[in-house]
Amino acid sequence: MTIAERAGSTDTIFRSYEIADFEFRDDTPGDGFTFEGVASVVDTPYPVRDQWGEFSETIRTGAFNKTLKDSKADVALFLNHQHQSLPLATRSSGRLTLTADPDLRVSAKLNPERHDVQDLRHAVQDGELRQMSIGFTVPKARDQWNDDMSERTISEVHLMETSIVWRGANPHTTGKMRSLDEFMASIVDVDMDPDEVRRAIVYFTGMLEGRTDEEDAAELAAFAARDRADRERLERIKRRI
Repeated sequence: MTIAERAGSTDTIFRSYEIADFEFRDDTPGDGFTFEGVASVVDTPYPVRDQWGEFSETIRTGAFNKTLKDSKADVALFLNHQHQSLPLATRSSGRLTLTADPDLRVSAKLNPERHDVQDLRHAVQDGELRQMSIGFTVPKARDQWNDDMSERTISEVHLMETSIVWRGANPHTTGKMRSLDEFMASIVDVDMDPDEVRRAIVYFTGMLEGRTDEEDAAELAAFAARDRADRERLERIKRRI
């Protein structure tokens, strides 16, 4: 893999920013709370770290306009990117409003009867949740890199979600590399037999510098041979039944 591959990624990207301007406001009695905050800044370079090191990234004014003008582009507000949970608010429900003036601003009407909303309000006001984060993809040819791939300028994003977070899962990395803890949890919580675990070890060992293709091939060939033997044994058993 080379540093030039930075420009070819189509993964979902997550970027996080300190909550510098936000408030929880009580609406009319029985109507809930309104959360307002800045979800992303524009025309302000910020550092991003990936597997090749650090580079500078800037989202330009107008980058969010296409998503915001598309009435069918639904965007949700989550807590800590917990997409498996219920969203706090969505554009489609009319409870989430997004504007770009030019920074991306969020206004969400939250249901006070929800326990997660009550916890969220206290956590933000107590300073426990200090950042907002956005998840987006970059359409083809809507970003530019300098010659040495150390600076990126994004002129358009496809906004997918925004979150109120304790800390960016990895505040300036792509979705595939969000957090080592989350990644380890995702592979531990899988029913794998010992051979599958050994294959995973071989695969990740092969990502280390100094590892040769011949060494990887030899270990994987051993697993393949064992698989063939297992399949042949099962076929013999089936024929006897």
